[in-house]
Amino acid sequence: MKQIILTILSVVGSLSAQAQINDLPRTSPEAVGLRSAQVSAFFDSLLALPQTEIHSVIVMRSGKVIGELYPVPFRPEYKHTQFSCSKTFVAAAVGIAIGEKKLQLTDRLVTFFPEHLPKLVSWRLASITVEDLLTMRSGFTVDTQMRNVSRQWIRDYLAHPMNADPGKRFQYDSIDTYLLSAIVQKVTGMNVLDYLRQRVFKSLNITDVYWELSPEGIVTGGWGLYIQPESLAKFGQLLLQRGRWRGEQLIPAEWVDAMMREHVSRKDGDGYCYQMWRCGYPTASRADGAYGQYVVVVPRQDAVIVINQCNLAGGGRQFGYIWKTLFKGMHAQPLPPSDDYRLLLQRADSLPVLMGEPTHQLMGDYQGLTIRLDKNPLKWKALRFDADDVLMITDNRNVTARVLMGYQQWATSAVSIYPLNARYAVQNQFSTIRPPFHVGACYAWQGDSLQAKLHFVDWMGAVRLNMRFDADTVAITAQENYQKQPITIRGIVERPQETITTKTN
Repeated sequence: MKQIILTILSVVGSLSAQAQINDLPRTSPEAVGLRSAQVSAFFDSLLALPQTEIHSVIVMRSGKVIGELYPVPFRPEYKHTQFSCSKTFVAAAVGIAIGEKKLQLTDRLVTFFPEHLPKLVSWRLASITVEDLLTMRSGFTVDTQMRNVSRQWIRDYLAHPMNADPGKRFQYDSIDTYLLSAIVQKVTGMNVLDYLRQRVFKSLNITDVYWELSPEGIVTGGWGLYIQPESLAKFGQLLLQRGRWRGEQLIPAEWVDAMMREHVSRKDGDGYCYQMWRCGYPTASRADGAYGQYVVVVPRQDAVIVINQCNLAGGGRQFGYIWKTLFKGMHAQPLPPSDDYRLLLQRADSLPVLMGEPTHQLMGDYQGLTIRLDKNPLKWKALRFDADDVLMITDNRNVTARVLMGYQQWATSAVSIYPLNARYAVQNQFSTIRPPFHVGACYAWQGDSLQAKLHFVDWMGAVRLNMRFDADTVAITAQENYQKQPITIRGIVERPQETITTKTN
């Protein structure tokens, strides 16, 4: 136990030294016309959703944080992968470049990359504009596999088939955003992350931020941003304030208006803006990433809501909780102070831990032995238990991580193995995102089965392991939090060869 506590303190201390947390002002919900009980009810509703693990939530009104939630083992210091929330940051970079006269909405895609054009340039290809890319109406046939196999994304996509005239058909495609990222890099001489660091992030005091690069050395754009929750809240507040921050206009106000205005109406869902989605609530728009990464901006309520999570059920009910639970009864004037605020601050939420026994006689037979794993989606090569609560994991790169596992609590370890990732197949994954990562883990024996859960708390991936030991084999069932179906893995126990000593007379 002492070892676990010291490890946790060490990890937290190292993170706090570089994290941009507690920059935003805090106040009570009552001070800005909302009841603390409503914020708590909103948090309770999110935590109770099926097929959902909440990693962090921030609620802002009138420029101040009025509620935040980080269920253990998550913490405000941990960054989180954003998937398609990344797209909204690219749109901001495009708008800044337009404001600096380096770009126009009507500029044609082909003019930026003459060296990558196919021999025959069709009328459709020649017609694609920057605005077509912003609204996901490029006309390219969507291909989600190209980035998994190609190392020349621009060239290969410019030669890709088209199934619609540009500007006519909405087809959500992350490569449209990648092409915008490439255009910004071409006209500014900086990749999107460096450009935003200079134009936006420096003023917002956001330095602990990373973004994946393509094999071509270009920010991936449509995904790959890795950033802290409070930094997301700052960015959402910047959009709410029409690009202005502490007296400085960082993004042109008219561009922010255009980013959050509907440009594509859709009968089967929310309308699309510039790399954002319109919400089913007056004036509300959102950055939206896979598995439920949201930055919801609501000018009508002077509010910003940030959610990071792993959600397999979709966001419909969550948005309903924002409109109907959180916003219900909002007032323009402050409300009387309430003891509910103290309760809100004292919340101690946690993801569920595993229940069972702390040890089993079986462990004595396998402790210290290497378990070689068959090829598997986790990309793990071997396991070893150095103690009941210490799991050694060796990945396909032959990197080994020492993971402490808490019994009836979460323990956190810094590791150099890569996180479990739903998008492993993309070329150049983790190109600029370096270890250490952090794993929150717990374990328990349930009968003859060892249960363990490992959460990569500064990413989004988690796995629950069910391990059954039988002589020289270990049968493992692994349930990843971003997959509905479990996977099975066979492990072979490597036992030392018995040494036979012959006595010689």
